[in-house]
Amino acid sequence: MSLLDQIKGLPRAPQPAIPARELWITFIGSIVGIGITAAMAFKWNCPMLLGPFGATAVLIYGAYKAPLAQPRNVLLGHFLGALMGVAVYDFFGLTWWSLALAVTLTIVFMMATYSMHPPAGATAYVAVQTGGLGVGYAYVINPVLLGAFILLVTAIIINKAGKRDFPASWW
Repeated sequence: MSLLDQIKGLPRAPQPAIPARELWITFIGSIVGIGITAAMAFKWNCPMLLGPFGATAVLIYGAYKAPLAQPRNVLLGHFLGALMGVAVYDFFGLTWWSLALAVTLTIVFMMATYSMHPPAGATAYVAVQTGGLGVGYAYVINPVLLGAFILLVTAIIINKAGKRDFPASWW
């Protein structure tokens, strides 16, 4: 028996069929939200920021019912990630351990504020890696919070237009 046959023989987690309508709503929301933030990321000369924003898009357009995808978690998580990243870079510069410290502080502060949003860990990493684009703490507002806000507004509009219950909670 080949490895492929063994893999195919593994039990599958029960997954309900996803209606085509749901896929289209997700497609439209993601293409619009990421399209806008991608254009802005290239304008800001920070295409690395699309990593955390891409992960946010998976949550707010695809897993929109998840607590991690709700506006509080998205905005506060990215805010904390950007703030921790810029602060750590400001104090310690770019080193392997400053990257680790920024992500770790972001996780701890998100846990303490009940605002867990996994992509925000990548936001902290990008903030240290890029030195906050050389704009210091302004990086927290633009591009991070502005980009997260654009993704959220797009998600709210597209999900409401598609009769989906997003957000499940605001704050």
